[in-house]
Amino acid sequence: MLNFEITYKSSFCVQWPRILVLHNDVIVKEIDCDQSKFLFSIEPEDQNSLSLQWINKSQKHTKTHNGKIVQDQTFELLNIRIDGIQIEEWFWTDAYYTPKYFDGFLKQYKDQRKNEILPEKIKSQLVWHFPGTFSFTTFPLDFWDWYFDKKQDKEVIKFLDKDPDRIHKFRGSLDPCVELVHKIKKFL
Repeated sequence: MLNFEITYKSSFCVQWPRILVLHNDVIVKEIDCDQSKFLFSIEPEDQNSLSLQWINKSQKHTKTHNGKIVQDQTFELLNIRIDGIQIEEWFWTDAYYTPKYFDGFLKQYKDQRKNEILPEKIKSQLVWHFPGTFSFTTFPLDFWDWYFDKKQDKEVIKFLDKDPDRIHKFRGSLDPCVELVHKIKKFL
């Protein structure tokens, strides 16, 4: 079981953002984003696709006055912890946001920016202004081994020529510190 804690910032306009958490296209949880974080758990399978889907925003959730936005319903992804462990930013900045643009926005965009193509998928988009789906990178059954391998690919570990075992030291050891525990017990 993997236990997720997602920290976010949202803004209210008519109502709070409503997010669906999907694991392999199955709804795991539905959240009204009126707090600062939400929790959910998944049971990993051989392949795992995880996504957040913003389902309730429409044009009525953006209020304008004289052509300027005065109030808007927004969602911003701030942080992720899995099993209580802080996950590095690349886990969510490697993800993609697929917005569902409003018809009014599409018309305005087309009129004002004739030569610019509006992206269908946006990498690393952490602030959302449109409903849509935020899809994380697919990961295998053993999330933590996969995470370590990906982290290792992204990390620059210096001085490997002087200490070839540095990669394994970088990951840490799962062996308990028996001597340290024994010393602490003596003091207690």
